[in-house]
Amino acid sequence: MATEVPDPHQLHAALQTAVLKCSERCLYQAAKWAAEALTSMPPLVPQNDTPLPQTYLHPTSSYENEAILQAGELPTYLLSKSYFDVHEYDRSSAVLANCRSSKSRFLHLYAQYIAGEKRRDEESEMILGPLDTAATQNREVQSILSSLEAIFTEKGDDINEDDSWLLYLYGIVLLKQKNEDEARASFIKSVNLYPYNWSAWLELGSTLGNLGDLNNILQSLPNNIMTNIFVLYSNQELYQTSDPVHAQLADLQTIFPTSTFLKTQRALLYYHAREFDEAEAIFDSIVKADPHRLDCLDHYSNILYVMERRPKLGFIAQLASATDKFRPETCCVVGNYYSLKSEHEKAVMYFRRALTLDRGFLSAWTLMGHEYVEMKNTHAAIEAYRRAVDVNRKDYRAWYGLGLSYEVLEMHYYALFYFQRAASLRPYDPQMWQAMGSCFDRMNRPSEAIKAYKRALISPTNTSPDTAVLLQIGLMFEKLNNQKEAARWMEMCLKEEDENSGVTQATSKARMWLARWEFVNQNWTKAAEYANELCQDGQEIEEAKALVRDLRSRMEVGKM
Repeated sequence: MATEVPDPHQLHAALQTAVLKCSERCLYQAAKWAAEALTSMPPLVPQNDTPLPQTYLHPTSSYENEAILQAGELPTYLLSKSYFDVHEYDRSSAVLANCRSSKSRFLHLYAQYIAGEKRRDEESEMILGPLDTAATQNREVQSILSSLEAIFTEKGDDINEDDSWLLYLYGIVLLKQKNEDEARASFIKSVNLYPYNWSAWLELGSTLGNLGDLNNILQSLPNNIMTNIFVLYSNQELYQTSDPVHAQLADLQTIFPTSTFLKTQRALLYYHAREFDEAEAIFDSIVKADPHRLDCLDHYSNILYVMERRPKLGFIAQLASATDKFRPETCCVVGNYYSLKSEHEKAVMYFRRALTLDRGFLSAWTLMGHEYVEMKNTHAAIEAYRRAVDVNRKDYRAWYGLGLSYEVLEMHYYALFYFQRAASLRPYDPQMWQAMGSCFDRMNRPSEAIKAYKRALISPTNTSPDTAVLLQIGLMFEKLNNQKEAARWMEMCLKEEDENSGVTQATSKARMWLARWEFVNQNWTKAAEYANELCQDGQEIEEAKALVRDLRSRMEVGKM
């Protein structure tokens, strides 16, 4: 979705205002995001004639009334905010109970919501313990919902920018009640009234399950630079790594050239495309520029884990621990370090600590599931993966982990369902389709397995087919008693060996299969050729030698 390139002075002023507005309402993550975006812009030459937003040039009566109310309630509001800042959320909410301005009403209800979240976490107790269930609810949600609905009824159509924050909170409580469609509509209204609340965009993104959901709402979003940033972020979250996405990111980097947020999005795009070297290089530059930045450091540790860069992962773990031991990102980095050392119990301890700090921290649930798989605790792994998809249903790793866990339990119908969910999120990831093919094979459904394995061969990143997949397709045709087609796929496997892969376990098995096939068809010379090749560089040498001996005796009998 294309929007107009904003005037730098107007954008600068809008982001400055956003930092203040978000801070006033205790939305500190949104304030931090806006401040980082502001400082990532090139320095501006001061201009006295920079046009102000229309709302400041032509204030409406509702804006005037809001300003009068805020001025009268300022001492009470400042007291409430001071309570909020020292984490006395119930006191913060109670102080503003009789206030009438939109800003005070928002802080009153938001503090009530945070207090309810805090009590919910306290009641849940130990992570994955008997009282820690996904069903544990924030008891304040219904009261907040009723208050917000009463406010909107009172206001009618007379809503303005200041009410965008109430719409944002309304969307949050609707999401808590699993009312996703209405929550999405509320977030869209909120960002249209005030586009610079990044928290509202994040919550809107959490309601999108696939690319179709994103495309459906594009026309409803404001013509603002924030929409561009949101679309880029959503594409990254939905694992879209195409050239247009990279081009969109490059366009945004011309406006915010030093933005660590945009650099991180670029690194994550490379990570999703399995281009780990490029992703690592970008994260290296981010850590060098801002060594105390912990945001998304858990993703960096995942990259280092996959690349088996243990010394560097240890350094990043030390750096994060020195900055803040009690951040979920730090705990995940340290957990990954212990996992790479095969100290899985210690890794689980750190992932639990991350979840104690933030029960909604997705990486920790998924990584803890991986650790339980390594520890052969399948049921605990399943519960961890389930909680991960409760937090974010777009996490293909958790869906894939659920599939693998149910496969271990030989519950193939369940496994197949979860593999299909993972494949729908990562349609060009061969690993997802190979898992589905293997599952169909175990369910004795070779025709469906062939379709899945053939889909695994379609990958924009792989220029040559995987010999293991070619072998599996051949074996599936053998199960269908279509020996000629099976032989054709086995020959394709060997052809791939000659052109790209070299000798692998898959090519050795394909050569052994072809040797037996030629043997059954009494093509002794061809069978001997395959068997002799196996004896030289194959991985099934003993069976090949036995076949060669058998072939020699038969060929000698034929000569006699």
